[in-house]
Amino acid sequence: MPGPLDGIRVLDCTLALAGPFCGLVLADLGADVIKIESPDPKARTEGGLAAYKGENGHFLIVNRNKRGLTLDLKQECAREILYKLVRTADVFVQNYRPGVMQRLGCDWPTLRDINPGLVYCSISGFGEGSPYADFAGFDLIAQGMSGLMSVTGLPDGGEPVKVGTPVCDMGAGMYGALGIVSALLRRDKSGIGQHVEATLLDTPISWLTWRAAEYWGTGEVPEPQGSGRAAYRAFQCADGHWVNIGPSNRLWPAACQTLGVPELIEDARFKTPSLRVLNHGELETLFQEQFRKRPSGEWICLFQKAGIPVGPIKNVAEILDDPHVQAREMVVEVDHPVIGRMKTLGVPVKLSESPGAVIRAAPTLGQHSDEILAELGYTEAEIASLRQSKVI
Repeated sequence: MPGPLDGIRVLDCTLALAGPFCGLVLADLGADVIKIESPDPKARTEGGLAAYKGENGHFLIVNRNKRGLTLDLKQECAREILYKLVRTADVFVQNYRPGVMQRLGCDWPTLRDINPGLVYCSISGFGEGSPYADFAGFDLIAQGMSGLMSVTGLPDGGEPVKVGTPVCDMGAGMYGALGIVSALLRRDKSGIGQHVEATLLDTPISWLTWRAAEYWGTGEVPEPQGSGRAAYRAFQCADGHWVNIGPSNRLWPAACQTLGVPELIEDARFKTPSLRVLNHGELETLFQEQFRKRPSGEWICLFQKAGIPVGPIKNVAEILDDPHVQAREMVVEVDHPVIGRMKTLGVPVKLSESPGAVIRAAPTLGQHSDEILAELGYTEAEIASLRQSKVI
């Protein structure tokens, strides 16, 4: 069944994670995403994890569902091929540092002149107009500059802690995809494309939400809270495993009853949400004493029975083997030309009438070059000549 973006062609001229993740979102939803890479094999392995049967594991996980084309964009012949592709494309995505695309002749004004209906997405560290626009941007840098790291970790004054997965990269990629789809909808009415920008720094700033509200409301700078605050946090159980509980204000009495400490319901230290936050250290100690009396499985059952949000803290291996993952198809298998049958992650957005799907593994270097060039009208002899000249 065709996905919702079936018929949309995307030129994915990206590297690292933020840009490829944007293309991945579009590919998962049915777009024909053409991954454009340098013919030099070394370019693919730089900064990647070559740990999946000799293949770059990082590349494999964020480039599924894409076709692969190699182009040395420093050569004029390669740019001519790209321009032909642009005439057939709906979207162009790039995440190079400012100035690189202009030097290669692949910037927004140039490609817009070739195809006025093109939606051109730029993903960068800081974006146009920023005083940091010319700085190199990485996920870690964005996490630190955005304030995200200042509210992550333990409240012990230790070293700053980053989030355990590159959330700024992936978030910028998702925002880029959202902007692209929005621009495509607008193009349906106006007939013209536009420039879409998403940045690694704007992304986590937009996620400050409650922390920004706290600062503006109180004037106090938010600090790290560990796994949570007061009763809303992680606790270690008798078997050594940890569980998160999330009792709302309404469920506070039920949480105390479930833990076997009903006397805390009317305890003067904890009678209101603000008092529970104020005296969170004492409350967390009392709750932790109770959690150590039973294994995690028993606590999970008891809290679920009481209607209180609860869940175990799992590691990566545990969640990838979880029944939820199988039921929701969040791990699927595809065939790769080199690796063979392999696992990859599934599509997280479920559409009832036009669902996304994982239909192919990430391409090998230039895997679909001949196919794509043939679609543009190149003959076998012309393609062979381009390969001989290292254009592709």
